[in-house]
Amino acid sequence: MKLSDAAEAMGFKTIGAKPSFDKLKQAPLPLIAHWDKQHFVVVYKIRNDIVYISDPAYGLIRYSKEEFISRWIGNNADENTKEGITLLLEPTPAFRKMMWEDYEQRSLSFLFKYLFNYKNLIAQLTIGLLVGSLLQLIFPFLTQSIVDVGIQNHDINFIYLVLFAQIMLFLGRMSAEVLRSWILLHLTTRINISLVSDIFSELTFRNVIFIKLYFYFL
Repeated sequence: MKLSDAAEAMGFKTIGAKPSFDKLKQAPLPLIAHWDKQHFVVVYKIRNDIVYISDPAYGLIRYSKEEFISRWIGNNADENTKEGITLLLEPTPAFRKMMWEDYEQRSLSFLFKYLFNYKNLIAQLTIGLLVGSLLQLIFPFLTQSIVDVGIQNHDINFIYLVLFAQIMLFLGRMSAEVLRSWILLHLTTRINISLVSDIFSELTFRNVIFIKLYFYFL
């Protein structure tokens, strides 16, 4: 009851059940299972008779059907007749509201944490932006020098020199743009991978909180 009360306090609707393994595979996941007749684990995925659990003592583990049944029901269990104790969880609007409020409070710090991890790439991106802007700013002055100096003084060599400088600046600016685009793509890709990985881990490990709360209220 204490584990169920703790889950309901966090916004979940709970249902205690004693299903067989075949019925367990049809149950909504994640769910909490009684384990080794002494504590609880979170079952978060079942695929091809492989059961993936989160154990507070050992972390993320996977078991075959036979191994899982022996730990969940007992050593002499028959998956077709025996049943194990489970606590089914269903998120309610209160849970979604709590998750949204938590997201709003942590959104800025959550974002800055990932940006800080890639501060070197951000510095390179900023430098590339400044260099590209500086090169773009030089072009009007070179064009003006062609008119003011080259044409007025009839200095064809100076005109060729300025045109060559403009070509080199153009190539330099294009190179800076390509490099900046590559850094931006690399940065966003790495941040996206980190976000997806951390969100998956948080969704997986969040269920362990229920188990910790159970032992806390014992």
